[in-house]
Amino acid sequence: MKIKIPVFLLTCISLSSAQIEIGQPAPNFYLPRLEGGSFYLSKVVGPKAKPEARKPIVVSFFQTTCVPCKAEITEFEKLQEEFPAVKIYLVDLNEVDQLVSDYVQKFDLKLEMLLDRYGIVGKKYGVVNENDVALLPNSYIIATDGTVYYHHAGFKPGDEAVYREKFIELSKQLEEERAALAEESAKKEAEAIVKKEESQAGLVVGQPAPSFSLPRLEGKRFSLKRVVGPGAKPEARKPIVVSFFQTTCVPCKAEIAELEKLQEEFPSVVIYLVDLNETNELVTEYIERFDLKLQMLMDLYGVVGKKYGVVDENGRAILPNSFVIAPDGTLYYHHTGFKSGDEKVYREKFVQLTSP
Repeated sequence: MKIKIPVFLLTCISLSSAQIEIGQPAPNFYLPRLEGGSFYLSKVVGPKAKPEARKPIVVSFFQTTCVPCKAEITEFEKLQEEFPAVKIYLVDLNEVDQLVSDYVQKFDLKLEMLLDRYGIVGKKYGVVNENDVALLPNSYIIATDGTVYYHHAGFKPGDEAVYREKFIELSKQLEEERAALAEESAKKEAEAIVKKEESQAGLVVGQPAPSFSLPRLEGKRFSLKRVVGPGAKPEARKPIVVSFFQTTCVPCKAEIAELEKLQEEFPSVVIYLVDLNETNELVTEYIERFDLKLQMLMDLYGVVGKKYGVVDENGRAILPNSFVIAPDGTLYYHHTGFKSGDEKVYREKFVQLTSP
């Protein structure tokens, strides 16, 4: 059905055509973009949009033959530069793509262009009245929560001041929302750290280290209770380090390099590397590549890693993750991650454990 387009002066049209009240949810829609792809309202505003992606937006309906539309678009271009926090979308109503493309090029428009080729969204927004007349220009400001914040029909000189006022309000609101979002994100991060610490709460310094048995890379098995704790022969007891790693872990490699040096310096402390969830072939290649001398244990299924809290509640490995165990079988020190200088902390602990 062809839409009649009345001749406009630069005067504002009565708002009686609006079917959507301020504060009510804006009707959801998706439309093709002029440059390709689709625009989905629900992806940028409202409860379904990702919080970090939400922005207040303007949906402005127009046609290339509408004189007041061109005047409004000129002001929108200026406002978009002044208020980048508010995203302005122009919605062409019932025109062919080529006509719109020529219009964009003619006036060198920078605003994003959506195509309402059949006027479906225009009708949904009350832009087309009961007589099938398009009331243009017709613009809706939609807040980040997806509700209509402001509706403006027509355009006359000075209306841009009203838009600027609304944009200032919305920019401040967005700034407050982003600050609250950042605070919530920081809170969740802090809670995650607490959960991580709680997941390892069973491994308290001074308490017995969980017993385990693992295959060595070169064969046979390693049993913790044979080298530390009351079950080990007194002459066999030594302080040990159980360091969990993976071959793809960059900080693990840095820590291993320092542990190799410390092993030479403190031969009475035995350091065991525990590979987590990788194959023997991959670990063998890793050892040969870096000419590693430390003893290697294989936690092929991550069972010991979970027992030691190295694997978090989401199944992710927290690496590197090292446990210094005293000869009596108690946990002497626990270290997560690695940065330059951490080797000094290990050296201090090794000195304490090996001093008469």
